[in-house]
Amino acid sequence: MTANTAVRRRYRMRAATASVLGVVLALSGAVAAGAAPQPAAAGKPSRIEIADPDATARTASLFDYLREGRGDGVLFGHQQSTEYGLTFDPVGASGTDSDVNAAVGDFPAVIGWDASRLGFGSTPSPESDEQSLTETVRKIRAADRLGTIQTMSAHMDNFVTGGNYGDTSGDVVARILPGGDHNAKLNDYLDRVARIATESTDADGRAIPIIFRPFHENAGSWFWWGAAHASASQYAELFRYTVEYLRDIKDVHNLLFAYSPGGGFAGDEAAYLAAYPGDDFVDVLGIDNYDGTGGSEQWTDQIVADLGMVARIADERGKVSALTEFGMSGALKPNGQNPDLTWYTDLLEAIRADADARRIAYMMTWTNFGTDQFFVPVPATGSAPEHELLTDFREFHADPATLFAGDLDQKRVRGTKVKTVAHDAAIHVVSPTAGQRLTTTEAQVRVRISDAKVRDAWFTLNDGERQPLTFDPASGYHLGTLRVDASWLDNRVGTLTVHAELNGKRSLELSQRLALGERPAAAPGVVDDFEAYLDSDDLRSAYSSVGSNRLTLTDDPVGSGEHALALGYDFGLQSYTGLNRSLKTDWSAFGELSLWYRPDGSANKLVLQLVAGGVAYEAYPSLEGIEATSVTVPFGDFRPAPWDTGNADRRLTADDLSRVTQFNIFINHNDGAPLTGTVVFDDIRATGTGSGTGSGTDSGTAPNGYPYCASAASDPDGDGWGWENERSCVVR
Repeated sequence: MTANTAVRRRYRMRAATASVLGVVLALSGAVAAGAAPQPAAAGKPSRIEIADPDATARTASLFDYLREGRGDGVLFGHQQSTEYGLTFDPVGASGTDSDVNAAVGDFPAVIGWDASRLGFGSTPSPESDEQSLTETVRKIRAADRLGTIQTMSAHMDNFVTGGNYGDTSGDVVARILPGGDHNAKLNDYLDRVARIATESTDADGRAIPIIFRPFHENAGSWFWWGAAHASASQYAELFRYTVEYLRDIKDVHNLLFAYSPGGGFAGDEAAYLAAYPGDDFVDVLGIDNYDGTGGSEQWTDQIVADLGMVARIADERGKVSALTEFGMSGALKPNGQNPDLTWYTDLLEAIRADADARRIAYMMTWTNFGTDQFFVPVPATGSAPEHELLTDFREFHADPATLFAGDLDQKRVRGTKVKTVAHDAAIHVVSPTAGQRLTTTEAQVRVRISDAKVRDAWFTLNDGERQPLTFDPASGYHLGTLRVDASWLDNRVGTLTVHAELNGKRSLELSQRLALGERPAAAPGVVDDFEAYLDSDDLRSAYSSVGSNRLTLTDDPVGSGEHALALGYDFGLQSYTGLNRSLKTDWSAFGELSLWYRPDGSANKLVLQLVAGGVAYEAYPSLEGIEATSVTVPFGDFRPAPWDTGNADRRLTADDLSRVTQFNIFINHNDGAPLTGTVVFDDIRATGTGSGTGSGTDSGTAPNGYPYCASAASDPDGDGWGWENERSCVVR
């Protein structure tokens, strides 16, 4: 019996157990936690709570269909399915051709689009950006006539530098939020998104519902809105701003909003919700996860755990859950190179065997850009043979558990009468964002108080003097000036409390933590000595987690001073984890990296990674033993990351070291090693002189490391970045 056959049998047994459990619950009269809301009384429409209480009837009906259909079957989706393909010419495509249809005789139930780099849509046009928007709208209309459901992501260009979405420089999020010097550029982009949404109309002139999924995969750091480049509170405010701008300013009411922070959370609900903008701003909870393991049991278990977690959260909050992106990492391989020929049905069985994960509404794979990057197998085309996974994909399509366009009950999807519920009065602080550092004695406070009539509003700092908030009709915010005593700007915690008195003797109050004063600057060469952080939250504002882990500030043990960083991990559902630290520094005068650390005796693999000169270099100190130690690694001993085969012979040079942009730590699981542990780090710095650097190239062999991602050569939009590189392989 092969390993994949064993996995399939295990999930079939799990599915049978779940079925028996359901019968027992039904006979006992018990109701499972998180069960779907009860239907409305006969003759009365369902009541739903969504991000836009003024949503169009078709949009509300779509949400109700997705939510109420949980567990009945999962809708299959394909990004840009009628826009790019191997079985038709994307240039001048009619909007009624699709590789999915060519493969199985039906269209996907869900088709993904992209607002793209400048917001003009994902259909490239040689004529103009305006023509691209027109073509995108035309294809959305055609897809709607095919009976499909539409979703749209947004790979936005860097609004500060003009680079693409993979350009993470420029502190973009802070500068496009209200009060930032590039906020108008974000508004211009959202204006174009609003045009796509409102111009996409059906045959009756009604706006076509679109699930809008902006700022996706933010738990990673490959996009400028990612965790290493924006705090969780900044991200949440950016998401809220986007919803409020489109809904309240642009009067767009055919959008549902999806929160999709990535994948690999190993079922960690707190990590998944770390940057969650709130129930009033989200309709769909999703994860993105690509398989770089060839269908391993660990990856399957991980994605099922995450989907089950997201489904439970969605049930609790009255939302829809979905697998918003999935596929083989780097796309399908040529015939003879795919390790699992039943990959689609294996994944489907695993999802359906889990009582929670099976309640996702849809699962969408990525685009068939060309022969070097495609995610749906195709029949023989031209001189190319039928792809070897097509048989399995056809079984996936034929399974009653999957729904394609032809399976959709269009009256149910589009014509269900639903009543939307008005939001309760709510308050959020737009600026300063929670955890933000204030370094001046004055700062503007912007507060959004929604769905309420406000009699009076004010704020305090550390329970001090009341400072008034005044409503500004132009912005829709209550504004005030926060004044901070200069003596408080000494790296201390401050508490901003906002209070609003409403009509009807109601009130709202919100408190959030601020950091007052500059964090003391590190000495030249120092990555971190962990002495300047106010608490673990402040620490996590400087680092971003990769995968699921626990980053905390500890005072025992330490290398020196009073604090160190503790990195706790669990490999039950992941094979590596770690942290990113963004830097912008010149280390050309130094020759080595030194640090203090206490290993955990696990014999797992510790990876120290420098991103210098645009290349990731690694070294691998041991995690054997439990005695704290100091280690020094000459820069000449660092090697390019194993996945970067194009730079395998490269060595760190003084020029590289003059451009250090990240310091990262990863822990990879080794077979047979413990699944859990904690490693403590302190006093990380560049030391010595420049004599420890290499010459730039040599004939040595890079040490073997964990193959955590694969690159792809495809560059569909001509910007110099392959899609998979942008998503998974910029750093790790």
